[in-house]
Parts: sequence; C-alpha cells; structure tokens
Amino acid sequence: MKTLIIQIKKGGLGDHLFFSHLPRIAKETGAYDKVLFSNQSDCRHSDTIALIWKLNPWLDGFTEEIGEYHFPDKVNESQNLLDAIMLAYGLEDGIRYHEPEIYYTPHQRKDLLDAVVYDPNYISFTGKLKSGKKIEEWFKKEKIQVDYQMRNLKNRSLTIHSANNEISTASIFELCDLIISCQRVYCLTTGTATLAAALGKSVTVFYGDGHDSLYRHSKLHHYEPLGTDYTLKNYLVFYFALAIQKLIPFGKR
Repeated sequence: MKTLIIQIKKGGLGDHLFFSHLPRIAKETGAYDKVLFSNQSDCRHSDTIALIWKLNPWLDGFTEEIGEYHFPDKVNESQNLLDAIMLAYGLEDGIRYHEPEIYYTPHQRKDLLDAVVYDPNYISFTGKLKSGKKIEEWFKKEKIQVDYQMRNLKNRSLTIHSANNEISTASIFELCDLIISCQRVYCLTTGTATLAAALGKSVTVFYGDGHDSLYRHSKLHHYEPLGTDYTLKNYLVFYFALAIQKLIPFGKR
C-alpha cells in the first residue's frame, strides 16, 4: 500500500489551503492508496486543521510521522501555485488552475446578504503598503461604501476610516459563513482571499508594489494593484529587514 504523508511547514490559513487539493488528486489518480496528514505540521490556529483536514473525506487520518513538503519558488504562465505544488508531489490530473478545497457547507446569514465587507487583516507580505490610505482612496474613487470592516487582529492590518460598522467572527467556520453571505468582499492577499476561493466566492483582492504574483493564484478573484504609500524611511526599513532575514532565518510562520 502506497501512502502519502503531507506535512505543512508554514502555519497560515492560506499556507494550508494551498495543499488542500492533494488528498483528492492523490486518491482519484491512483497515485496513492492512503493519504495522511502529519501532526508535525506548523499551524497557527487549530481551526485551520479542523476546517481543512478533519473535514476532508479524501484524508485517511493523522500521524506523528514526518511527511513530505514541497513548495515551488515560481510557476510558469500555464499554471498557478496549486498546480505547481501538485506537480512537485509527483501528482498529475491533467487539470490546471486548481482552486483550494474545503468540505464545510457554510450557513448563509440573511443579515449580510446586501453587505459590503472589507477585511484589513494580513500576516504574510501584501506588498509595499503601510496604511489603509490607498485602499480608502480606491473605495472613494469607485464610489463604494463599506458596510462592515473586520475587527483589527494583532495590529497587522490596513484599516480604513470610512466603514460604517465593525464586524468579527468567533471561528473560521463563522468566517466562511460571512464570506459566502456578503454581497461583496474586499481583502488583502492573505488567508481570507484563499478561503474565499475555496468557497467559490469571487472577491476583490488588494496588493501593493513588490508583491509576489505567485500568491495571486485564483481565477475567481479580481486582483487590484494599489502601488505604494512607502516613504524613504519605509524603504530603508524594508530592505534592512530583507537583509537580516537572509542572514538569520526566522522561525515558524
């Protein structure tokens, strides 16, 4: 019996979703008889495991064993990041531009059916944007009124001042419910965008200069470049941080 053990070495929601299609492809193509998820994987929140892996019907279980981890540095023009990950694992289903997969059925919130929601939060680099100024300007130019702004989490956010109300969710499952219920969703190139793709929900995704196109992976979404609001001081800090990162590798993400 041939077994694939998947181990994720980056802990974000999007980082896990990038691998969410692998169990199905591994089993459907007959490449593997059994697929397990390694408990040695990095993960920032247990909700991520509950949503993506525990509900996945193609996954046979969990193991303490070390698994395989492959992550490409780049993709060619005929594929996206999820395709490149699939191929790096030696899997091939003949399909390109895969979307992430989850098996949770969201509940529609009737109070949000006409709502416009903006999520300002991020963890991974979303381009050279230091504030919500460019985003605020974009909403004003497009004459869009934001009904709800997601609550600021851990002070890594590009908040705007023109949103009518604040909204939050108690779990990743409630976030799924919110995304699927809203009329329109705006966010940054982070886990919210990747989760929306898994839900089949088209959203508008903002990013700044210097953002890696590798992470603009979904055909469902509209990706909106905003340039930068960096000052000279911001650039100096940015390049100094890059230099330090090359010299001293950071720990778990």
